[in-house]
Amino acid sequence: MVAVLITALAAAAVSYALFALAGRDPRTVLPERARLPLALLAGVLAGAGGSVTADGWTLPLVGCLAAFGVLLGAIDARAKLLPNAVLVRFTAVTIPLLLLAAGAGGSWAGLLGAAAGAAALFAVYFVLALINPAGMGMGDVKLAAVLGLFGGWAGASAWLGTLLGGFLLGGLAGVGVLLFRRGSRGSTFPFGPGMLLAAFASFVLLA
Repeated sequence: MVAVLITALAAAAVSYALFALAGRDPRTVLPERARLPLALLAGVLAGAGGSVTADGWTLPLVGCLAAFGVLLGAIDARAKLLPNAVLVRFTAVTIPLLLLAAGAGGSWAGLLGAAAGAAALFAVYFVLALINPAGMGMGDVKLAAVLGLFGGWAGASAWLGTLLGGFLLGGLAGVGVLLFRRGSRGSTFPFGPGMLLAAFASFVLLA
């Protein structure tokens, strides 16, 4: 329980610190009033996810996914962009945490799964971006590679949940926008929030 609480507090603190990255690009600036709520949301998600995670060495990964996911989701929902400044750091933090979990838990085979998961999810989104560049941006493709690390590490079920859940939630968001008449059939919708939510749920529930 103490480890879960520490994970939640760490995720909230990291999310609060990461918030400044949104302001590096004028297109992705978030209102300052959103900083604390997003940090609290990251902490709640990390705590909830950590409480159902069987392996204690994956707790840092849960916190990482919550902290970066909340910020990226908020930016994409507002600006329909996934900034490299955040994605690069997301990747740079995730890889060492995977190595730590593998070394401490003796799950070196999981690293192969993570690498394969990242490559496969990247390939799927890259092909979709080539087919429909107006509907799928390269930011989504890059995010898919990072989320594939989590899904691949957690196993085939989690990876598949990340893939299918992202499309399902993204589609539901698009339908919602249309129903509330805030878009048209030609409108583009941010896929990032759905991808991130699906990845988080799959990582903590399907591992």
